[in-house]
Amino acid sequence: MGKPISEAKKAIFLQRAEARLAFARNLPDGDANRDAKIREAEKALQTALASKIGPVRKAAKAGTPRKKRAR
Repeated sequence: MGKPISEAKKAIFLQRAEARLAFARNLPDGDANRDAKIREAEKALQTALASKIGPVRKAAKAGTPRKKRAR
């Protein structure tokens, strides 16, 4: 579905998702949105874990024109 990402980018996504989940779990029990935030954080963690890893793409050189598409 999506494009593959690098190992470093996946590690960053995982780290953010874990921090988000820890924050949501530390909310007080009386908070009305606590359960929803925990569910969203768990979904973000699952998404980060399921991300495809691919080779890192090289950036295009500055000043080089893009290739034209064949019609």
